[in-house]
Amino acid sequence: MKEKFDLNPWLSMWIHPRKTMQALKGYDINHRLFVLSMIYGFQWMLGALQFFSFGYAFTLFFIFLVAAVLSIPAGYIIFNFMGAFYYWMGKIVRGKGSFKEVRAATAWSSVPMIITILIWIFLMLLYGNGVFISGYEKKLIGTAAMITAIAGLGQLVMFVWSVVIFLHALGEVQGFSSWMAFLNLILAWIASFVLLFLVSWGVSSLIHVT
Repeated sequence: MKEKFDLNPWLSMWIHPRKTMQALKGYDINHRLFVLSMIYGFQWMLGALQFFSFGYAFTLFFIFLVAAVLSIPAGYIIFNFMGAFYYWMGKIVRGKGSFKEVRAATAWSSVPMIITILIWIFLMLLYGNGVFISGYEKKLIGTAAMITAIAGLGQLVMFVWSVVIFLHALGEVQGFSSWMAFLNLILAWIASFVLLFLVSWGVSSLIHVT
């Protein structure tokens, strides 16, 4: 039976991530997982579509639609992929959290991405599909350049804050300090980078062989 959930995690996660994760463990560790997947996946898809310069060939509506449709699967896959690495690497430093608890810490640390999405929408209103051309900001001057720089800084601040939240949330579910959570994070990033490198190297080798 679920315990009473007397916190609003959308607000408390910003400044009380440990307390929030503790409450979520007693209530429902999968609470709002798909909503969080949509939030994280949507802003991730927008970044990916910008990286591949979709603005050259597609309208703003189409780009927005693609990001919206793929947001939940993209976010869910990323949460599970990274959650698995945080969980596995956490075992090396004696982390006590279950996979679902570690995944929840990963998911709920994406709450600041709500602000990131609002910044994306603001930039879309200003520049339309032009914002989805890689390096578009380099061509801006004057006020437009300053506004875009401030928007970029805002996105950076939200990313940094989400990392800070994550370290405390991961520390809570793993049963150790934020510094140990940081080590857990670094180990997971190294392991995932090595895996992706090996996969890309293997695919590249097969293409050259054929």
